[in-house]
Amino acid sequence: MNEIKRIFGRGVLFTGWKNALACIALAVAVFFANEIYFLLNHGPAILNLRTPLDDAIPVVPVFVIPYVSLNPYVYFTLVALLLFRTRIFQSAALAMLGAWAVSYLFYFFLQSEVLRPMLAGTDAFTQMIRTVYAGDNPYNCFPSLHTSISTIMAIHWWRADRRLGVIAAVWTALIVASTVFIKQHYVADVAGGLALAFGVAWLVWRLLPHKTAG
Repeated sequence: MNEIKRIFGRGVLFTGWKNALACIALAVAVFFANEIYFLLNHGPAILNLRTPLDDAIPVVPVFVIPYVSLNPYVYFTLVALLLFRTRIFQSAALAMLGAWAVSYLFYFFLQSEVLRPMLAGTDAFTQMIRTVYAGDNPYNCFPSLHTSISTIMAIHWWRADRRLGVIAAVWTALIVASTVFIKQHYVADVAGGLALAFGVAWLVWRLLPHKTAG
């Protein structure tokens, strides 16, 4: 029992029912906030941030693998933090909610779009990109949520454990790169997503009471 408490002592199972309720409320908020994305994913677009640099970046189909890994990456991170470090879980969830709030304001008032290329390949990775395109309209681009949400995950892995944080940072870098290599975002979208992630993560960490368990 002592060994279990040593491992999970700062997780949701050992930090009191009030803390558990707060975590559950945040998990529910994260779920529903994510669903709003689909309600906003339509035109007309006001912004198109395409630059010559975007035109120079080739399509690299294999990058669809890190791109589609975002949801499993987020789910695994949140469950792990919930079990082991509730304070970091709460910080990550609140940062995600902040990133969504800012992004949704852009998507509602300054909707953006990306012009996707015609894909000629017939390989498995190119077919996966076509599936991504079919399931996601070419809007909700600036700032890139793939960039901001994955970066928030990496920041909080770093806070939980430096060694795991390095691994998370490498995978996050692949996710961020994937957004331009499969032509789901422009470079400006990525820059906006990075600025948003670091901004909300810093602000939430500063404002979150340090007495919170975990």
